[in-house]
Amino acid sequence: MSKYDRELYRIKADFCKTLADPTRQMMIAELRSGEKTVGEIAEAIEIVQPAASHHLAVLRAKGVVQARREGPNVYYSLVNPKIAEACDMVHQILMSQMAKNREFANRMMA
Repeated sequence: MSKYDRELYRIKADFCKTLADPTRQMMIAELRSGEKTVGEIAEAIEIVQPAASHHLAVLRAKGVVQARREGPNVYYSLVNPKIAEACDMVHQILMSQMAKNREFANRMMA
């Protein structure tokens, strides 16, 4: 029996690909404060509503967001708040790496 479950790692990689889009990252950040309509999300991240709908459909198909209909509006929310926390962790790692790269560049120029 293998130490690693290849199917689980395949699913994990596929999930990460879903998150590997700047627009979807911004949507996740926007939804951390609670559910919003497609129009509210589109306005907040400054994209057109059809593009927002497309990205939300991808996120919904992969289980990142869920939708709730109320009258003519569809409200989206994160399925699990840990998704935003995971994105925050990656963000913090990248910010730290960028700071280190700036420090190195500054030392090289001095």
